[in-house]
Amino acid sequence: MAILSGRSLLFVTKRLAAAWFSLSLCASLASAQGKVRIVVSVDWEGRSLEAENLAAFNAFRNDYPKIPLQLFLNAAYYTKADADPKLVTDNIRSVMRPGDEQGLHIHAWRSLFTAAGVTFKTEPAFKGPIDMEKCTPDCGHDVNVTAYSEAELRKVIAFSIKTLKKHGFDHPHSFRAGAWQADRKVLKALAAEGFTLDSSATDADFLKERWGKTLLYPVTKKIWPDTRASTQPYTIDLGDGKKILELPNNGCLADYVSGESILDSFQKNVAVLKANPEKDVYLSIGFHQETAVKYLPNLRKGIDLIQAAAAEQKIPVEFVVQPLGL
Repeated sequence: MAILSGRSLLFVTKRLAAAWFSLSLCASLASAQGKVRIVVSVDWEGRSLEAENLAAFNAFRNDYPKIPLQLFLNAAYYTKADADPKLVTDNIRSVMRPGDEQGLHIHAWRSLFTAAGVTFKTEPAFKGPIDMEKCTPDCGHDVNVTAYSEAELRKVIAFSIKTLKKHGFDHPHSFRAGAWQADRKVLKALAAEGFTLDSSATDADFLKERWGKTLLYPVTKKIWPDTRASTQPYTIDLGDGKKILELPNNGCLADYVSGESILDSFQKNVAVLKANPEKDVYLSIGFHQETAVKYLPNLRKGIDLIQAAAAEQKIPVEFVVQPLGL
């Protein structure tokens, strides 16, 4: 019988310890109730409903039928001067499926704010003040919603809800601000109008490459300085008994991240799960309706990479539209 040397015995001991740790970790995760819950959201910018983007959107729904979507709808489609309300409604509904959540999205479109009885502002805007001579047929997408007062925002929020409900959509209770620009004033307006969830927080560093030389990046960085890819849902106390749950868009949107970046955000949340296997962790990713043709491939790749990694690592994953039990 061979006798192990001290060095060989130490090596075997380390290998056995590593194997035991790996098995213990797998057993812990297998027996834990916690999961990585993934929310896939869609920002509807209010700009246009192009056939090619809706086709790409529908193809995604067909290829991923078990993924419900958190839809942040925008009433500005209905306030355009040439809007056909029935066609707008039919186009939106063409990509909806049972199990989707209907939330609200607001950019500071001139037509929307004017229809809500609010005087349109031309600045501050991400790319500089709006030239009103070029404001045809509509403009204002780049204007920070934070430029408006709480009272003005409440008018726009209330008008948006009324408009969406008029055309058969649900009363929204979740929200994402255009360009993630939801400061405390915006959140207070939301809470006052009955909203219970905001998903505007994001890591501004995702946006730096594209928007670093505009107002969008520094404003987002200032509003959400501590948001990272692994930041979890938390409650924001707004005073006067008002609170709102913040579900960070911690994986950002497909316009600004690659499939590999989405996987990296997933792995960072897996690390959070492993640190506390009994508690769910949330990853929020998504895309824009208006740029579905161009950027949905990034999201598709990210989801495929996540599913492969989850299977390989035996990580429990579930696609949901709302934080559960929070």
